[in-house]
Amino acid sequence: MKRIVWFLLVIGVIFLFMGCSVKKSEQSLQKEETKVATTEKKKNTQTEITTETAKEKYLVAIDAGHQEHQNSDTEPIGPGASEQKMKVASGTQGIKTGNPEYVINLEVSKKLRDILENRGYEVLMIRESNDVDISNRERAEIANNAQADIFLRIHCNSAEDSSTNGALALCPDSKNPYCSEKMKKASSELSEIVLKNLCEKTGAKQLSMIRTSTMSGINWSEIPVSIIEMGFMSNPDEDQKLGDDVYQTQLAEGIADGVDQYFEEIE
Repeated sequence: MKRIVWFLLVIGVIFLFMGCSVKKSEQSLQKEETKVATTEKKKNTQTEITTETAKEKYLVAIDAGHQEHQNSDTEPIGPGASEQKMKVASGTQGIKTGNPEYVINLEVSKKLRDILENRGYEVLMIRESNDVDISNRERAEIANNAQADIFLRIHCNSAEDSSTNGALALCPDSKNPYCSEKMKKASSELSEIVLKNLCEKTGAKQLSMIRTSTMSGINWSEIPVSIIEMGFMSNPDEDQKLGDDVYQTQLAEGIADGVDQYFEEIE
C-alpha cells in the first residue's frame, strides 16, 4: 500500500513539473511573439516616418499654364537670347465644352497640390487664380528663386486633327543652349516618369516625348522641369474628360505617383 502511495506521489510531482514547464514555455513563446510583433511595428512606423521625412525635404513648384488674359508683350526666349517670344498666352479651349485651358490647368494643379501636400511634400503654386499677369520667364524664375527641386508645368493640348488624343510631356533637347547638361538629363527622366504614371492612372494614350529649345518656361528654368500636356481639348471625348472632376483627380494622382517615383529613383 505504501508503495502505491509513493508511486502516485511521484507521478503527481512529475505531472506538476511538466505542467509548469509547458506553462513557462507558452509564456515564453507569447513573450517572444509579442516582442517580434512590437519590433515589426516599430520597423513599419520607422519606415513611414522616414518616408514622410524624406518627402518633406522636397519642394515641388507647380505652374498652372496660361492665364485669363494673355500678355502679348515679348521677352527673351532664354538667358542671353536675342530671339523674343510672347510673354504668356491664354491657351486653347474645349471644342465641345468651351472650357478655357487656363481654367482646367488650375483645377488640376490645385488637386495635385493637395495630393502632394497630403503625401508630405512642400508645394509652391506659381498662380492660384486665373486673373494674374505672370510671364513664362517669371514663372520659371519664381521656381528658381524658391530653390524648388522640380518644376511641373500643367497644360492641355490642341491639334488641327480632332481625332488626335493622348498625353505627352516636353523637356529640353540635347542641343538646348540655355539649360545645363545635368538639368537636361534630370528633366528628361522627370518627364518620362511622370508621363508614364499619368497614362497608367488614367488610361490615356501615351504619346512620344517632345524635346525642345523653343519653350521660354523651360529655357529659363534652372531646375528639372517638365511641361505635362494632359490631353487634347480639340478632341471632343478628351475635352469632356479634362473637365470632369473624377478624371482630373486621376490626372493629379498619376502625376503625383510620377513625382514619388522620380524622387525614389534619385535618392
